Amino acid sequence: MNRQSWIYAFVLLAAIPLKAQDAQPAAPENPGNAVANPSVQFAELLRQAESGDPHAQCRVGNAYHTGVGVAKNEAEAERWWLQAAQRGIAEAQNSMGYLYESGMVVPKDYGEAMRWFSSAAEQKLPKAQYNLAHMYEHGEGLPLDYARAADLYGQAAAQGLARARTSLGVAYQFGNGVPRNVTEAFKLFQLAAEQGEPSAQQNLGAMYFQGNGTKRNYAEALKWIRQAASQGIVEASYSLGQMYEYGKGVHRDPVKAAGLYRVAAEQGLAVAQLELAYLYKTGKGVRQDDFEAAKWLLRAAEQGHPTAQNALGHMYYQGAGVRRDYRQAADWFRRAAEQNWAQAQFNLGVLYQTGLGVPLNYGEAYKWFTLAIQGGYADGRRVLEALTQIMTKPQLRDGKASISDWVSHHNNPALAAQKAEPGEQHSYMATARP
Repeated sequence: MNRQSWIYAFVLLAAIPLKAQDAQPAAPENPGNAVANPSVQFAELLRQAESGDPHAQCRVGNAYHTGVGVAKNEAEAERWWLQAAQRGIAEAQNSMGYLYESGMVVPKDYGEAMRWFSSAAEQKLPKAQYNLAHMYEHGEGLPLDYARAADLYGQAAAQGLARARTSLGVAYQFGNGVPRNVTEAFKLFQLAAEQGEPSAQQNLGAMYFQGNGTKRNYAEALKWIRQAASQGIVEASYSLGQMYEYGKGVHRDPVKAAGLYRVAAEQGLAVAQLELAYLYKTGKGVRQDDFEAAKWLLRAAEQGHPTAQNALGHMYYQGAGVRRDYRQAADWFRRAAEQNWAQAQFNLGVLYQTGLGVPLNYGEAYKWFTLAIQGGYADGRRVLEALTQIMTKPQLRDGKASISDWVSHHNNPALAAQKAEPGEQHSYMATARP
């Protein structure tokens, strides 16, 4: 099996939205005078809150939210936060925004979340600036606005908020709302990583690994990715697996790589599930087991990963690890093909050409072979030429019309969304029979 038929990449936490920062309890204004017994401290706070002190009201809300000094009670947290927020306390306004954004205690309402975050952000509260930016970046209740998101992340980052520095770094990494600048992204990730932000540590490690925005340095990559993994970043376990599988910065150890992939795979990371499936398919670092390979491919495929969908289709086509089932093969090939995955488009074309799992249809075969070629699978040209020689004019006409319809429906005239890399499409190919 050609390893390059599996798409592997070092994970950068870029497409993963960072959740709005949870409301944190405010520290006592004078820590030296804090009462040792949390319940006694809460009783005094409650007395101040009931007398109308808005700062105490906010802190009582925090206590009910965290369960420090009193039994956790989100309804009571919301009641006290609302009173403080209405009195203009930025921390409480941010907390109310958090409740409305998450739908906790109150009905989810992005409009209300934005109103409260905006009020707190106008008071320069960095957490609120970050949360409002998150809404703009992900289009939560309002149109996507990467420029506005980047501006707000920048305001929060300037005040030292590590999570905002990470998100702004991601914006620079991909040119979302700001000019693309990998050097600036690296600097921001480094600042946030040094503050202990785990996603920034993973991103910084990935940049060191790739030599992106800095000189390649496997030792530094290993250092930061290990820190991220120790803080529970699933992608970091996967990245460490990559380093051990290929011996980058560490001694090559496929057994350890398999263990790290499993940690991430069991937590639902599709790329790790795909890698673990490959190891089971090839017997690298684990005992060869087609059944286990198919199991992990299914988990990744169900998350929409096109490489896994195509690979699982081929397992059904071959009857490897599963009972041979051409209809299932066609279903999984189609799912990947509809994502413009060239290898799957070719495979689906083979099934239409041979009538396996789908009705024999040269027009459909012509369509999928053509799309695969335009998507980067050049080896499909020979098969398409052979098929064209035996097609009737009506079949050719139907095939071309079907291509136009597909391109129009997918709004992708150039068919350039996912190009196959050279040498990538060798395994997991159905056998073409013109």
